[in-house]
Amino acid sequence: MKRACIAVLLACTAQAAAAAPSLLSTYTLQCSGCHGTLGAGVPDKGIPNLADAGSYAGTEAGRAYLAQVPGISQSRLDNETAARMLNYVLHRFSAATLPPDFRPYTAAELAVLRADKASDAATRRRAILAQLGQKPSASR
Repeated sequence: MKRACIAVLLACTAQAAAAAPSLLSTYTLQCSGCHGTLGAGVPDKGIPNLADAGSYAGTEAGRAYLAQVPGISQSRLDNETAARMLNYVLHRFSAATLPPDFRPYTAAELAVLRADKASDAATRRRAILAQLGQKPSASR
């Protein structure tokens, strides 16, 4: 009986894992249309290079901004998946610019932050860069 229960549990776990899309697949569907497969964006069209995103996580305003960009705040992803996606993007494309004390986003944090949409993303991005002491460039 014990073995049968374990077998059922393992089968259910495997089915759930197979049903959940990978973070790479989710990135491809949710983000790569604008940011591209390499995260380079289209800076001259206002779509930033994701290599710079890690530095934003160093301030509360920057951290909020990252959760409020349209691709995160307006997506149909649930908060848990959105948090995992945002953490994935930060580690995949901008690990070198993440602050040493970076704390991963959580579903609870995303629930609060996603309620406020970044209506003027370019203006907010420039304000955060000024706060970080960085000059806005074509890649930001």
